[in-house]
Amino acid sequence: MRRLSTLLVLSLAGVAPAAAQSYNAPALQLPVLADREYNFVASSGGRAGTALLFQWREGVAPNWQITAEAGLAAPQGPNVDTRILIGASAALQVARAGADFPFDVALTGGAGFSTGNADKTYTGSHAADGTVVRIPIGASVGHTFELEQGYFLTPFVHPRISLDRCSSCKAGDSDSKVNVDVDVGVSLQMTNQVAVRVAGLIGGTDYLGATNAIALSVAWTPKGLKK
Repeated sequence: MRRLSTLLVLSLAGVAPAAAQSYNAPALQLPVLADREYNFVASSGGRAGTALLFQWREGVAPNWQITAEAGLAAPQGPNVDTRILIGASAALQVARAGADFPFDVALTGGAGFSTGNADKTYTGSHAADGTVVRIPIGASVGHTFELEQGYFLTPFVHPRISLDRCSSCKAGDSDSKVNVDVDVGVSLQMTNQVAVRVAGLIGGTDYLGATNAIALSVAWTPKGLKK
């Protein structure tokens, strides 16, 4: 437990880079890195509305993984346009579960942005306008349990600190703030190629006024590659 606490402190302090989050949605980053993975995500969260994301994760070196994500979001609000979502990140595997330490841990960090337009006459405190840039840094921690019939279950938690900046969000002004986001989720590996994931985002804030969100995804790993 002392080792886990140290790893979390280091990650939140920004000592190591590593998961993209371009919108108010769970990042769905597991604590064990993928050699290659295509993740199809649907999320929903308050004024952030519904978002559809595609995430491509690729192992690029021992203990390293990069992620690219892109998608669209339909926020709630008067005359709000669809937003474009783009993000990129890296992850570093720093611990694997074993006899002496029960958790897998990956340090995470990256950058992403969303952009779109809103009715200029809307005077709410969180107008869905302009560009939001996010720089999240954190750690994904969890453990994989082997079930019957070849299934594997991985509960995980992914806390991160995010520096967010929005251009033309509040009455045309720019604004920056630091948010704390936490994913709590579970992944069910059904075959060597297919996994289903559910995660909730809690504790953060968003320029759209949304705080919590939930996401469901289906991840596919090409044959010949395994996690």
